[in-house]
Amino acid sequence: MNVTNVLKEFTDTLLFEYDCDSTRLEFTPAAPAVLGLPDLLPLRGDAGGRGLTEAADKLRRLLRAARPGGPVIKAEVAFLGQDGQIWVYLCRCKALKGVRGAGGRIVGKLTDITERFDREQDLLRRASMDVLTGVYNRSAEEMISRRLKKVGGGVLFMIDLDDFKQINDTLGHSVGDQVLVAVSDVLKHLFRAGDIVARVGGDEFVVFLESPLDPDLMARRAQMILTHLERISLPQLNGPVKASIGVALSPPVQPDYAALHLAADQAMYESKRTQKNSFRLHVPAEMQTQNT
Repeated sequence: MNVTNVLKEFTDTLLFEYDCDSTRLEFTPAAPAVLGLPDLLPLRGDAGGRGLTEAADKLRRLLRAARPGGPVIKAEVAFLGQDGQIWVYLCRCKALKGVRGAGGRIVGKLTDITERFDREQDLLRRASMDVLTGVYNRSAEEMISRRLKKVGGGVLFMIDLDDFKQINDTLGHSVGDQVLVAVSDVLKHLFRAGDIVARVGGDEFVVFLESPLDPDLMARRAQMILTHLERISLPQLNGPVKASIGVALSPPVQPDYAALHLAADQAMYESKRTQKNSFRLHVPAEMQTQNT
């Protein structure tokens, strides 16, 4: 029995051979067409990379890293199938020395790890989500920090429910949990899918959005949150759900999450100290100068 021929029958393990002279890439017959890899894959020169899919270009760079007599090179490569599904493969390849000055060959294997990858991504997603409300948990703070550095600005809402302890003490924690879920639903409804909504404390939420740094627009958004929270209807509640909100706009230069969080936190506590069920807006001094 030819073991190589048997291996060719496994669709979750794809064998390939790359000829460095002809730049021809050959797969076993079991390789699905959905991978979209070209028959010819030049490794040298910028022209060879033009028009390649992201997966083909990553495979190209992986093959370029292989050296005759060197170790096995490996990396994960994601392919977009013709059906729109993402397939993730672990690619391993090793370069073989050429004969009589020939460029040699690179042999490799693609192992389908889509199911494992999906499980890992689901576990990561679950670890970053608040179990009760379905919004992000404190892990969102690192996410916001990265987003700030990437986009160069944004707005942070800090929302602290007023008298929530009284709800838990008088009506029970089950009612308190219902309030938290309802508040989360309000925030998810009012903000876009790309905005970050998180529960970062027992009754404290934050929302980050990449938005035009318009103080008037953000003030209207804060008032909209208060209005919708008051409309939450639960049979056990004796009155409306209220909150104190701090809104901070990031400075236009070198935005920093720690500074943005502190500004929103101080604005929220000022709101709670002076008048509950209200909001305070923090605008950096340099932005105030620009608006005058």
